[in-house]
Amino acid sequence: MQTWHEKKNKLQALPKIELHIHLEGCISLSTLKFLAQKNNITLPKHLAEKENLSFKNFDEFVQTFYAICNAIADEGDFKFIAKDLVDYVKRNNIIYCEVSFTPIIYLNRDFSFAKIMAVLNDEIDAHDLTSSIFFIIDTQRDHGVKVGQMVFNKVLQTKGYNIVGIGMTGQEVGFLASDYAALYNKMHDAGYGLAAHAGEFGGANDVWQCVLDLKVKRIGHGIRSITDDRLLAYLKEHKIHLEVSPTSNVRLCRVDNYAAHPIKDFLSMGLNVGINSDDPGIFNTDLTDEYLNVVNTFNFDTSVLKRCNINAVHAAFTSAANKQHLLTIINKYWH
Repeated sequence: MQTWHEKKNKLQALPKIELHIHLEGCISLSTLKFLAQKNNITLPKHLAEKENLSFKNFDEFVQTFYAICNAIADEGDFKFIAKDLVDYVKRNNIIYCEVSFTPIIYLNRDFSFAKIMAVLNDEIDAHDLTSSIFFIIDTQRDHGVKVGQMVFNKVLQTKGYNIVGIGMTGQEVGFLASDYAALYNKMHDAGYGLAAHAGEFGGANDVWQCVLDLKVKRIGHGIRSITDDRLLAYLKEHKIHLEVSPTSNVRLCRVDNYAAHPIKDFLSMGLNVGINSDDPGIFNTDLTDEYLNVVNTFNFDTSVLKRCNINAVHAAFTSAANKQHLLTIINKYWH
């Protein structure tokens, strides 16, 4: 019988794919405290007195996220977050990831989008990870279509920088995903991959809007799809990829516990599922821990984890040649 540490070491060494991880969510507490001190920012009490990033409830989660954003004073500060991202990728042996970045809070403070992306890419390049770390640029649906147009125009004006797709975060309830259909179509025509958060705080209807009106190929979370049999059949038939993040869903009370998470049901139905960490720094977890959690909860063997990685490769916004390269690595090391 393997010990917990033996299991973790084995899983940590295996090559992995991650498609749902937020840039600021990778920050370490030490980096956050450093930036806060450097930029004379007072952290919320629940962060200032802790030895790791944590929170008791959703309000503290929101405070944590905005504390991170507020601690970033200029474009150059993104170098320190990029360092944490690089460390996370190396520590978990992630051979390909797509990192979501929602720039509107910084654009509203007159940051240069191009400078931010240049700083991030310079740090990634310094660690020879240019072929491993890519970016999804998100808008927030509750900020309105005009903000989305502004954000995605920045993407169109800023060629390169490993930007491979666009996405949408923010509040689902009360804000229609379908309002963004024309904008998503424009970005598709420009060659960007399409993704969107849906079915996390909202219901199955929101997932329907994203797959039918926005024509996304990937859904962030999507756990409320479990309530709609017709939607589940559609997702399976059209091979829509679900970027599942179990720890995030537990910590934000989207499910009661790991055992209540629908990932096992999704996989047993033959849905296209990948495993992700969402905000590993904030949730005090990482991708290897996510694997351990589902292994221990659902008794998954490595063939299930391998399948999730293969699913993620096929759903990645990368070339057919690179997908074949990634599949070769996954098949070589996962048994």
